[in-house]
Formats: sequence, structure tokens, C-alpha cells
Amino acid sequence: MNAKYQCANCHSVTEIAYTKLKPQTFACPVCSSISQINQTTTEYAGKITGSFKDVYASLNEIVTYNGRTYHIVGISTKQEKGSYVSWNEYILADKNGDLIFLSHGSDFNSYLTEVPLTKEMEEQAKLGGTLKYKGSSFDFDFAQYAVPVAAHGVFFNNILEESYNRTFQHSYNQSQFLSVEKYGDVTEIFFGEYLNKISFRKLFVKERESIYKNNNVLKNLVLFAALIALVIGGLHYVLNYNNINSISYINSIVKTNSTSSQFISPPFEVKGDDKKVKLSFISEVTDPDITLNVSLVNEKTNATHLTETFKHFNNSQNHASGNEVTFCGIDNGSYHLAFHYNFYKYKTENSYDIDYKITIGGVSQVWLYISVIITFALAFAYYYTVINRNHANELQNFNNVHKYKNYEVLKYAGIILGLYIFGNYMFISNLTCNSSKVNTELENANYTGNRVHYIARTYSSSGASHK
Repeated sequence: MNAKYQCANCHSVTEIAYTKLKPQTFACPVCSSISQINQTTTEYAGKITGSFKDVYASLNEIVTYNGRTYHIVGISTKQEKGSYVSWNEYILADKNGDLIFLSHGSDFNSYLTEVPLTKEMEEQAKLGGTLKYKGSSFDFDFAQYAVPVAAHGVFFNNILEESYNRTFQHSYNQSQFLSVEKYGDVTEIFFGEYLNKISFRKLFVKERESIYKNNNVLKNLVLFAALIALVIGGLHYVLNYNNINSISYINSIVKTNSTSSQFISPPFEVKGDDKKVKLSFISEVTDPDITLNVSLVNEKTNATHLTETFKHFNNSQNHASGNEVTFCGIDNGSYHLAFHYNFYKYKTENSYDIDYKITIGGVSQVWLYISVIITFALAFAYYYTVINRNHANELQNFNNVHKYKNYEVLKYAGIILGLYIFGNYMFISNLTCNSSKVNTELENANYTGNRVHYIARTYSSSGASHK
């Protein structure tokens, strides 16, 4: 049987889950008046005119903690005197009248239970040094005066009074503390433990529902983003279906003490609509003054595509360059590479070594990956926007996502897809292939290297190390 409390001001009656303990004051949830509780009557004692801040629960709500069932019989918001720092406190009682307390603020969530106050502990608390409890030391951390801002339900002290609170932190376990609270002439001490915020919120029905709804909204938006990402992947294939796959040729040309100034690679085929031939090669010479020209030549017509000149870097150990050149607008047919060095007849000891890799076709996946990442990032940003607008209920079902706010999500999805198609054509598709050349120093003067080292470092996919 629940206990009934009548407000001494507005005379409304509030039922609160029964507790065998006898409360001292009653805070009316209708008019916020405070009534002093006598044995059978209530007497008006004052009024709290503030409002609750971020309260998680309501009166009579059931909370299960450590396997025991409690009812919330009192809720209050308190504020540090002289500041805007506030927190909420909940009084929970089981059917036997045993009490526990829950409290949370902007930077903490805690569980508290009252412990017997000894004369020694009370004296130690006054000194503000160290409290001893169950063989552990708790060091003084901070003190504050707390004033009530809002209250509903029953309380076992005069809720109108300000309190003087002192917190003592466990010397080693930072998750435990003692709270010494003084109301008027009465001093109480509570043992407390800090709780994880999510675990704390899940103790309350409304918060569990809120977490579920928010997670459900996030899940639905991520599913929608995954659908858009799947469409982007399909578009990537459709826009570049002739160039998705690539064919590679790897070969080496070594000419020791050669008097020839030109070397020809074995022929290779360009098929389909690849449009692009990318050449990556390492050239190593014994003369720092030598430069290299490379050309792509059509075997049938002898037509030459884009001759590029590469300079060799001068160091005392080797003259090796890592080079890369892209040939664009290549028609179908058979081709070979022509490597041409400037020739010095008086240097017959010159050595020319080339390791090369030819990649025909292939499309960069960078824009695809970036677009997918952006899509999911926007889904998360939109999720937080939705939550801030308190519209989680509208998005509980996946089918409602595209209908929300007059197809607003579809509009964003269309913008993402449109930007992807435009960016793909402008920056990725081989239809807009750009001829390019890269020339870098391969090794420093302190490392001579060898041909196996060069091949493994540059072309191997096995992850060979530098050493």
C-alpha cells in the first residue's frame, strides 16, 4: 500500500511508494510547496521556486540496482552556493525501507549509501584531513555549500535547508569517496562510488528508452548511409567499367659497358578502352651527367607518344632515379618503350640499368573511399542534429528515414551522389587522364644498394623492408 501525502498549500494528494522510514518533509510536485510532515498532518514550511535541470527520472519510478528493486521517493536539484554548478539527487527506497542514493552532474555519476557516523569520523571530518573507513584512508578533496533549487517527493531532512558538504577521495581507488553532509545540527556520512555514465543512465526507464531510440536512429541513418555507399560503389563501376581492372608488365633492362644510347622494351598490348598507360621505373647509371628520354611507340604505325626527359641525381655512390610517367589517350594496339640516353663515345665503360613496371588501365580508388567516408561522416553529423532537435521518434523505423522532413535526407543523398559523379569524372575517370611526370632521387649517398633491393622496394607487394 502506497503512502499518501497532502500538500499543506494546494491540498493536492500525492501517492508515493511505501517506505517504512518516516520522512521529515514533503515537496509537492503540483505547486512546489514544502510541507513539514507530522504524524498525521502536514504543515506549510515554504516554497522552492527553481526548476529541475536534466532530471533522468520521475517519482515512483522503479530502479533495479545490484539485484534489488527500489522506488524513487524523492528527487531534487541542488546548486553550489554562489555559482551555477548544479547536480541532481534521487532518494530510492525498497519495500523494507532501506535507502540508497543516486546523484549525477555534468562531470560525475555516483551511487551513495549512508554509513554509521562515529564520533571519531565526525571529528576527523571537521579537521579536513583524512577519514578512515573499513581500513581505507579517504583524503579531503573539496567542500561546498549546497542549496535546493527544485524538489519533488519526500525527504528525511528539512529540504529547505542549505547543507555543508565535504568530499573525501579514496587514497588509491579514485572511483570511491566519502561525502560528509551537515544540515543544521545534523551530520550524515555517505559512502559513494562513481559509475559509468551509460551504465548510470540505463538504471532509469526514460533514459533506457532514450538510449534505445538514439541508437535506433543512428542505426537507421548508418544503414541509409551504407545504402548510399553501395550506390556510390555501383556508380564507380558503371562510370569506369572499362578501366576498373589493370594489367601490369614487369621487366628489366641491363646494359653493362654499353656503347648504345637506345634500348627497346619487349612489346605489350593495350586493349579495350584503357586510354592510359602508366610507366614506373628505376634507372641507374654510372655517369651523373647522363639524362634519359623515354617514349611510348606504336609498333604498327611508329607513332610516338609523349617523350619525357629525366635527370639523374648526382651522388658519390650511385646515380639512381625513381621515375614515373603517365601516357594518356592511348589507342588499342601493340606498343613498346624506347629508352634513349645521351651518348658519350669517350665513356665506353658506362652502364645502364632499368627496372620498369607498366600498368595499363586501372582507376584510382581514392575518390571512392573519400566519398564513402564523407557519406558516413555526414550520417553521424545528421544524427546529432536530429537528436538535438528532439526528433528521434520520427526516425524509429528505417522506412521513415527517407520521408523525414519532406524527403530531406533524400535531398542530401542526391547532393552526395551528384558531387560523386562530378568528382569522379573530373579527377578519377581515365577519360580525363592527365599526362604527368615524377622524378625523385632513389637513394642517398651513403647506400649503394643492389638491383634486388630496388625491385623489392619499388614494385614488390610483399612489404619488403628497407634494411
